[in-house]
Amino acid sequence: MPDTRTVTMCDDGEVPATATSPEPPAPPTGGWIATSSAGRAVLDAAAADPDGTLLAMDLDGTLAPIVEDPDDAEVLPQARAALELLNNRVATLAVITGRPVRRARQMLDLDRPGLDRIVILGQYGVESYDAATGRMHIPEAPPVVEQARRRLEHAVVVAASSDPGTVGTMVEVKEGAVALHTRRAADRELAWSVLAPTARRLGRELGLFIEEGREVVELTAWHTTKADALTGLVERTRPSTVLMCGDDLGDLPALDVVAGLIEKGGHGARVVSWSAEQPTVAGRADVLCDAPPGVARFLEELARRIGAEHLGIGE
Repeated sequence: MPDTRTVTMCDDGEVPATATSPEPPAPPTGGWIATSSAGRAVLDAAAADPDGTLLAMDLDGTLAPIVEDPDDAEVLPQARAALELLNNRVATLAVITGRPVRRARQMLDLDRPGLDRIVILGQYGVESYDAATGRMHIPEAPPVVEQARRRLEHAVVVAASSDPGTVGTMVEVKEGAVALHTRRAADRELAWSVLAPTARRLGRELGLFIEEGREVVELTAWHTTKADALTGLVERTRPSTVLMCGDDLGDLPALDVVAGLIEKGGHGARVVSWSAEQPTVAGRADVLCDAPPGVARFLEELARRIGAEHLGIGE
């Protein structure tokens, strides 16, 4: 018998009749859809106890659209505005990202007011920044990371000389990691098939940890995951409701943390930003969003529901 679920859709306030589907239903354009009982209940749970709500989010592919050059990535203005509304409406507002903290701060434009309570856990939690206190922690990267950068850049140059289709592949330098991106290559599939195995071999040889995502292989000095970062937040804040928003393979461990809390009787939801490149992640969703614009809409609705319940905002 196929798995069937009742779903609730949100797009310009429209709520359709119940539907069944053996696959995760597609979210409406620019909107979101609840795909489980946890997803359908999470807005009520957060509105009932915002002081016990922890909202954690990935950056790239979740709050910011994926772009060819990671240096050009920016958080959507609609997402930034929704975060401003949530800044003083939930107990804990956090970003958990593979990005370095300094770059995450730029993407969130923290020089502007409005996010004075946000917490950023960068490099999967190795780095941290607390906007409320201004406290930042960035450990020094070991020399092996620089060695990985030089060798990975050399591999990219060598590949381009023999396989022109790999031209455009880039190496991103982070505080304690380097990442190979094939999204800008002339032939993205060729570049991935040629250079991703090289990056993996280099990581194993140098004893670095390997994280993979949407056309990216990252080699990092520290063995941490987003699950570690989210678990640490949960242990420190003891929330009644936990939401984690993500889109890629690196987000799965954190999404599984939320699933475990729900299985134990807690409130929460795995909020997934759908992408054609990682459709399997959608299978973990309690709330499925249409890429970053859909995530922004969901965050807006979360802020509205909390405001309507506790701040006297009209329906």
